[in-house]
Amino acid sequence: MGKPLLAVREPAAAAVTVTDAAVVTRATVDPAGEVFAGHYPGFPILPGVLLVDAVGRAAACWAEAHRLGRLRLAEVRSARFLAPVFPGDELTTECTVSRLDGGGIEVRGVCSTARGRAARVTVRCAAPEPA
Repeated sequence: MGKPLLAVREPAAAAVTVTDAAVVTRATVDPAGEVFAGHYPGFPILPGVLLVDAVGRAAACWAEAHRLGRLRLAEVRSARFLAPVFPGDELTTECTVSRLDGGGIEVRGVCSTARGRAARVTVRCAAPEPA
C-alpha cells in the first residue's frame, strides 16, 4: 500500500463537535502524506489548499448533521495563511456557519495547531448543480 495522498486524515466521529451554528473538527496531519515530498523538500509544510479543504470538510460535517444533504464548495471568499502546519501536527478547524438564501451556507473557519492560528478561511457552499 502506498503513502496516503492527502496529508490530513478525515476527522473521526469523536473528533467532530457540531452545534446549531458551529462545527469544530480535529485531525492529525499524516507525516507519511505524499504531498510533503514536494512541499517542500527538507522543510515539509502542509499546502494551504489543504487548509481550505479542512474548512470544506468541516462544513460537510455540519451540513450532514443538519440534514442539508451533500453540499459543494461553491466559492472561496477569502483565505489568509498565518503560520505553517507541519507533519504530525493536530489540526483543529473551528468554524461558524451562517445559512444563506437559496439553501447554501457561509462558513468562516480558523485552522490552528498547538502553536496557534495557521489560517483564516471563508467559503460558501451550495447545493450540487443539477446534472
